[in-house]
Amino acid sequence: MSVGTADLHKAIFTAWNASGLNAIFQALGGDTIILWDSEALPGQSYPYCILEEPTPSIKTRMSGSGSIGHHEKDIAQRFFIFASEVDDDVRSAKEIAAYLAEEVLKVFGGHPTVAPTAVLTLDHGNHVVTQYNADFGAKTSAKDYQWIIDYVFKVDVPVQG
Repeated sequence: MSVGTADLHKAIFTAWNASGLNAIFQALGGDTIILWDSEALPGQSYPYCILEEPTPSIKTRMSGSGSIGHHEKDIAQRFFIFASEVDDDVRSAKEIAAYLAEEVLKVFGGHPTVAPTAVLTLDHGNHVVTQYNADFGAKTSAKDYQWIIDYVFKVDVPVQG
């Protein structure tokens, strides 16, 4: 994981924690830790979310002043939301997963009527823009559902050399 990617990852977790998403998930039975890096612990309570990071790609390399240049990177990130039916809630697991996905879209972008609220600050470099690509659901068992949200975060990071 490069510095730009690590910085972005940290910024996403910071924005998630500042957004109130934990409380929304916890209100439906989620544990204290809701957002996981790559995989959750065995036996994790529903609902929860996993942040997956495919390989980033460098889109442009630019020279800067002195020995510092810049890389513009596209860093794909996928949020996997896992939900199950909840006692005393008439919604299906699919409806709960879709509701939680909508709340994530409000924070990071892609919601049709709400502008994203996340502020992503990198230790090294800048977050340029978040590009929402798609979201979709998939049934995982008789009572469980997952919703996947696909983004590309564009960042500009300094590099020596």
